Amino acid sequence: MSTASMKPLRMPPQSTVISSASLCAILFCCSGCLQKKITKEYSYRITDKNGAPMLVPTGGRITNQGESQTSIIILPGSSAGAKHPASSPCDIDGEVFTLHPASSSDLRRWVLRGPSLAGWNTLAGEFDIDAQWSKFTLQLARLKKNGCFPAALTALQIRSSIAQRIPLPANQVPSFFYSERGMASIDLAPGMEVRLQQILAPAKSNSPSRSAFRMLLASYDVVSRRGEGVRLKLAQKNQGGINIRPASEAKDFFALSQRFAAAQSLRLLLKGFSANHRASDAILIGASNDSDLDSVSSLILGKDPAACVDYHDTVCISFPRDALSLFSTIRINGRRASFPFGSPFGAVLRSIPPTQQAQALQSARVYRRLSRGHYAEIEFPRTSSGASELLLLPGDRIQWEP
Repeated sequence: MSTASMKPLRMPPQSTVISSASLCAILFCCSGCLQKKITKEYSYRITDKNGAPMLVPTGGRITNQGESQTSIIILPGSSAGAKHPASSPCDIDGEVFTLHPASSSDLRRWVLRGPSLAGWNTLAGEFDIDAQWSKFTLQLARLKKNGCFPAALTALQIRSSIAQRIPLPANQVPSFFYSERGMASIDLAPGMEVRLQQILAPAKSNSPSRSAFRMLLASYDVVSRRGEGVRLKLAQKNQGGINIRPASEAKDFFALSQRFAAAQSLRLLLKGFSANHRASDAILIGASNDSDLDSVSSLILGKDPAACVDYHDTVCISFPRDALSLFSTIRINGRRASFPFGSPFGAVLRSIPPTQQAQALQSARVYRRLSRGHYAEIEFPRTSSGASELLLLPGDRIQWEP
C-alpha cells in the first residue's frame, strides 16, 4: 500500500457540523464524571521509519525474524463452531502474509507471519503489499466459509484482530482494518455512523408558500447484531421545509434499517473509488454472508460507472452525489463525539478552544478498542505533527485533563 498521506473522506459542509459551544459542553462540562475502567491488553507506538510514520504494536508474543515477524493471534469469543476440516486445511501461505492454527484443539489461537518494522521497506520494494493483503483477506473468507474460525465471528472481526498485530503505515491503518481494496470500499463495523442528507427541489405549485426547498437528514448508527454481524439503527431523522409531504426520497432515507434488516454484512462503496473508471456515487450493499457480499461487490466494481446489480439474497442502494458521509464515533472523557472517518487526533484538538489545545495534547491518553472491554494504549509524539499522524478508528477512547 502507498505510504502517501491518506485524507479523510470528503464530507459535505453541512455534515461536519459540531458547533464549538456544543462540543465544549460535550467534552468539558462533565469533567468530574467517572471514567469507565479500561483494561489494557498491550500498547502501540507511532514511530518514524525512513521518513514514514508507522503504527507498531508492542508487547504480547511477537518474534522478529529479520524482514518478517511472527505473532500469536487470539481471536475474541469462544471456539464454538470452529473445526479443522481434513479436506481443506486451515492454512494461508502467502508471499508476505501467512496464517496457521497454533493448536488443532483450539482454533481461537493462530500464528501470523507478516512484515516486521524493519522489513516494510524491503518487502514493499519486492511485492505489491496492497495486492498481497487483498489475496490474504480473500483467503480469510475461504477459511471462515470452511468453518476454521469461531462461528460467531465475522470476516471483518477476524481481519481486524489480525491487523491489530501487524506494524502498519500510520496513514493506512483504516484501510487495513476495514477494507481489502485500499479506501475504495469500507466494511461497516460497530462504532461507525452513516449520515445522509439531500436537498429536494420544491414541488410544483401556484402557491408561493409551497415553493420552499426541502432538506432530508438521517443518521444511522452501525451496531452489533445478536448472533453475528452488524445492523443499521436509525438514530436521528429530520425533514425540514414548508408543507412537507411524504415522498419516495424520504422513505428511502428513513427506512434503511428495515431495507437492510436481513443483511448481516454491510459494505460501503465510495464515490470515485477507481481511477480507471468514471466517478460513481456512493453505494451501500448488504448480504447475509461474507461470500455473497464479496461476489456482489466484484460485480458492481466491474461496471463502469459502478451501479447496483441484482444478485440473490443481497440488498443494494445508491445515493445521490454527496448525499452520504461516513463518521467514526469515539469517546472523549466518557462522552460520545463523531468525526469524519479517517480523521486524525489533530482534528479533535482543533475542535476545542485554542487555549485548551496544548493542555489536551500533553495530557491525552488514546486507547484503541481490541475487543469488548479490552483496549491498547497508543503512544505518539506530543507535537502537532504527531497528533496528525494518529488516525482515529471507530470505538477509540480519549481521556485528557480539562
